[in-house]
Formats: sequence, C-alpha cells, structure tokens
Amino acid sequence: MNRGTSAWGVLCALPQEFGSLGEHEQRRRTRAGLEIRELMIGGVPVLGCVSGVGKVLAARAASLLITEGATRGLLVVGTCGGLVRSLKVGALVHCTRAHQTDLGPREGREVSSDPRLRAAWQRVLPGSEGWFLTADRPVLSLLRRLRLARAFAGPCVAEMETAAVGAVAQAAGVPWAALRAVTDAATPWGGASFHLHLPSQGPRAADSIPALLRELEREPPAPYP
Repeated sequence: MNRGTSAWGVLCALPQEFGSLGEHEQRRRTRAGLEIRELMIGGVPVLGCVSGVGKVLAARAASLLITEGATRGLLVVGTCGGLVRSLKVGALVHCTRAHQTDLGPREGREVSSDPRLRAAWQRVLPGSEGWFLTADRPVLSLLRRLRLARAFAGPCVAEMETAAVGAVAQAAGVPWAALRAVTDAATPWGGASFHLHLPSQGPRAADSIPALLRELEREPPAPYP
C-alpha cells in the first residue's frame, strides 16, 4: 500500500474480534507502539489494528489509523453486553449513537455514526440498531446494567471503545460506523457469559467487512456537504 493512499480503517479491541481479516494481510508496520496491519480486500486498501481495551487505547488507535491513511471511514467491530432483555447472546447491534457514560461534563458525551455506512452494513448483515454506551470499566453487574438501561430508550449495549473512536473520527471529518455482537445479556452471569461466547461471537462483525466493502464500492460516491 502506497503512503498517501486513502484507505478504510478497521478497529477492534481484542484479537478474537479481528476475525478472518488477517487472511487479507499484506504487511505490518508499527507506529507509536501500535501494530497497523495493511490489508487488501477485493482490491480495496484497508488499515486494521487491535487497539486494546478501553477508550484511551481506542482513541490512540483511531488517531493513528487516520494519520496513516484511513480517511475513507473508520469501522469499529467487536462484541458488547446487551442491556435490555430483547438483546440476547448472538444479537447483532449497529450503533446509531455512542455515549461516554463515565464522562462528567455533558458536552461532548455523544457522537452519531454515519447513516450511509450504517445503512450499507445493515444490508450486508442486518441487526438491531441502538445506543452504544461506552464505559471505562466492564459493565458486568446486573444492577449497573439495569441502571444504564433505564437511562436510554430502546436497544442499548455496553462496551468500552466506540464513543472514543467516534469522537476522534468526527473531529477529523472521517465517517464512522460500528457493529458488535452480544456476548452477554442482562443477567448476573455477564462475565462468565462473555468468556464463554467470545470465541463464537467475537469474529462475526469483522467477518462481514469484505461484503460491506463490496456493497460500498457499488454505491455512487457520497456528495460533498
């Protein structure tokens, strides 16, 4: 991949969430301690990385991906915890808005995903749509899950990276979208359920990326605002 080439960016927190995308890898490079994987998927350049868990590492990864050329869009993939009973293990959830639940100031807490990217992803891999509640620590206790669910109407999930990635992308003028699979539902056994279902649910969103890129390549270019 030539430097300066505009690419898509794919970001996840855990290696299991990168799925089969490694099959498209051409080479790797390291920037500021982060391993960036250069992929070519159906002739489309993609930069991917496993950021590590949490908002700080996710924001660092998003910034580096954009700096390295991921300016066509950032795609967040991975897993999440369902906060309402309708979102059971295996449910797929597309992010409409991401909210930093642990941030004190009200301003800057929320960021919206790109409607065009979300619609294309829905055509490829349909699922629910809802809020992604980005926390600084895992939301594993049933009581904390219920408290979060009461604060938001409709489907919502808990995770630890998306709002940070969305904020970085929005500031850079880069469209973004996120898709996650539910590994643990609103039950007292969230932690055990996460570890049990991560191997099967972790790769699902990432494995849809090739089909998503084919869908996006068929679309006419988005008009300038």
